[in-house]
Amino acid sequence: MEYWKSGNSICLLSLRVDNNKDLGGTILTNYNRNNLLLTGIFLAGLLILIVVLAEQGRYDYAKNIAVKASIWTIYSFFELKYNMTVPNYIRALVMVAVLSDSFIGLYLNLYVTSSVFDKIQHVYGSYAFSLFAFTILHRLLHPVVSRAFNCLLVILIGLSIGAVYEIGEFIGDLVARPQVPSQPSLLDTNLDLIADFTGALIAAVHVAFFSTIGRTFKL
Repeated sequence: MEYWKSGNSICLLSLRVDNNKDLGGTILTNYNRNNLLLTGIFLAGLLILIVVLAEQGRYDYAKNIAVKASIWTIYSFFELKYNMTVPNYIRALVMVAVLSDSFIGLYLNLYVTSSVFDKIQHVYGSYAFSLFAFTILHRLLHPVVSRAFNCLLVILIGLSIGAVYEIGEFIGDLVARPQVPSQPSLLDTNLDLIADFTGALIAAVHVAFFSTIGRTFKL
């Protein structure tokens, strides 16, 4: 690893290949080992939830979680293949969002029994996924832009993810016709979007904070 020292603080600038091994054309680093460990624990947790929900006959929820697990598996493959190196703390934020959605929201059924949990989940999920998508965008495009533009970009990314998610819920309700719809009313949809904006705004503040204290946002 390579570090940069400023005053009494040490900021991680880059990850250098350490103890390299070839894994199907992909360089296996200490970073990737931690990535694989996190991903393994995450997918194992989702798999347990899928099995338990299926045994309980709650197949809609089991399928929902299976789709999330499949998407994450595909993403992880491409991340390793192209070495995008999303920081593990951002990866963990996203995993917590997915696990809380799957375990607390679906398995414990708080989406039905609580009117507050869904909005909290939207705020936190928007925060986590905004940082996640912003990081990937930087990895792929390497844009050189101002701090203000970065903050605006994070907010726009969060709003876009929220809008796409709401469209997905609408299509899911229309096609699957679940007993408990994801979008029971227009008010619920609008409150979800407001919560998504709040989470994206927090993510923008997160990015701005690192810049304000004289550090490059750790990507």
